[in-house]
Amino acid sequence: MTLIAMTTAKKSRKQEILDAALSCFTEHGIEATTIEMIRERSQASVGSMYHHFGSKESIAAALYVDALASHAEYQQRLMASAKNVEGGVKAIAYAYIDWVSTHPEKARFVLYNRGVLAKSEMAAELEARTRSHISNVLRWFQPHIESGGLKKLPMECYGSIIIGPAHDYARLWLSGRAKTDIKAYREIFADAAWNALKP
Repeated sequence: MTLIAMTTAKKSRKQEILDAALSCFTEHGIEATTIEMIRERSQASVGSMYHHFGSKESIAAALYVDALASHAEYQQRLMASAKNVEGGVKAIAYAYIDWVSTHPEKARFVLYNRGVLAKSEMAAELEARTRSHISNVLRWFQPHIESGGLKKLPMECYGSIIIGPAHDYARLWLSGRAKTDIKAYREIFADAAWNALKP
């Protein structure tokens, strides 16, 4: 399934509420948004709102976790189709760029609202998911590092080197300081990632 197909599949009621919340948070900010605004935008019943989420804060936290999960899922699919280590490095860059370009509102929400997790029980869930995802990515690269197919660096550096330049541009684009869609520079950032890590 392509990234576009993922976004056009039939949505669950929970996903409709999350999408409505994202629209409200984007338009009004989290503080000014009320749970009633989200309910009206999603056309969900009060019962449905409280069945899926207990509060506006839990909706915001769920939206944050859901956004990162969708990015991780897409990244895993691209990496699974990579034929070699260069393809794997570029898959990580492509996944980030594609996801940001396709979901700019979600990307903006994630970039500027990590604090929504601070008082949420979902913080531990996200941390566990993130650790598992990073472990899977490193497991994919480990044989290439050991064989010399990839530059040997401290493990915590790989993500920053692969994503760093694209992430920096994404911040500019999502804030409106850069006008060209990040997708236009997909190959530039992917090549930069590979050039930084190839032996």
